[in-house]
Amino acid sequence: MSLDLSKRPATKPSVEFDLLAGGEIAFDRILRCIDEASRSIWLRCFEWRDDETGRELARALLRAADRGVAITILKDRVGMHYEYLAGSKQSFFHKKIGLLPRLQTWFLMAGYWRWGSLKQQPSPLADALTGHDRISVSHDQKRFDHAKLYVFDDERVILGGMGIGDDFRWTNVDFMVEISGAEAVRRLAERYEGREPFEPSRSFDYLLHSFQGGARHEGSLAAQRLALIGNALHRLTIEMAYLGDRACTDALVAAANRGVAVTLLTSARANIVGDLNLYTCDQILRRTRNAENLRIVLHPRMVHGKAIVVDGEWVDIGSTNFTPLSHGGYEELDLYCRDPELAQRVEAAIEDDIRDGTAARTTVPYRRVYAAVERLIVAYQSRVPRKRQSAT
Repeated sequence: MSLDLSKRPATKPSVEFDLLAGGEIAFDRILRCIDEASRSIWLRCFEWRDDETGRELARALLRAADRGVAITILKDRVGMHYEYLAGSKQSFFHKKIGLLPRLQTWFLMAGYWRWGSLKQQPSPLADALTGHDRISVSHDQKRFDHAKLYVFDDERVILGGMGIGDDFRWTNVDFMVEISGAEAVRRLAERYEGREPFEPSRSFDYLLHSFQGGARHEGSLAAQRLALIGNALHRLTIEMAYLGDRACTDALVAAANRGVAVTLLTSARANIVGDLNLYTCDQILRRTRNAENLRIVLHPRMVHGKAIVVDGEWVDIGSTNFTPLSHGGYEELDLYCRDPELAQRVEAAIEDDIRDGTAARTTVPYRRVYAAVERLIVAYQSRVPRKRQSAT
């Protein structure tokens, strides 16, 4: 990450948090921030679909660039496979599909038994973005960058779990969080550039994996999240898109077994690794003997949020799943903070989502063969980013 902090006007070193619960609220805020930006916009994304939402955001960025705003877009090429697979099945940037990406997408389609489209329509808006002299676009690199991040005028950060697309905006259960104040951007730059380590004692910080700058081997994001779960004394409230990391499963079981009130909300049928998710829920129930202090709720819609609240005070919210891929190789970004007001808002939003779900009882049905295949797919996907991480 490269942000020009020397030109930032001096402001008080304080931040404010605003939970953006649901895609409609989040994208309304993102589009408003784009329209209000006066100097710079910095955007990272994993998925960007060529649909109504993807095109609306592109038009807003073009308007900003036309009025003189400098824009940087880092779009991960790895995400294109999921753009072909889900939502509109149209990628905003990745229209030409080579043989290897085609084979990899077919592999995912067959493994998840979900059929997408490899027929891509041209995008004049994507061409306009890449051709604009005030917009820098990087979309051809395999960055293994799963983060979702917007930075406006070096004064405001929005991050969370949402990609760019109609399903993220209108269908999924998900979160973003806005962090206002120049100190939020300063700290983000310090973390990405490796100038400062993660400090869990701070009132807020960023948990991240990064292959960029100096923040490469400062410690395990997974270990820091596991420590957060391990420190829970009274209650643990979680909304999580994808499961399957055994260490996370063990931590949740241990928390429930030591008497912590554990709530876990996930999808009744996730769009990918659906049976691995259900297998994990079943394991938690069995290993805790369906403890009274354990509540697993399965939502009929796609739960795409990634949020942990500990004891009504600590919050971890961002892009990181409970999977080997998130913890073992992808670039990820979470807000980590001690803020009771934000914690209460996140817990309340999760409880609102729970009202539409169904509590799991005793066991959770899943297809054993599918769960085993999905575990193999996740293990295969984790290999390349892990190799890249060990080589940096």
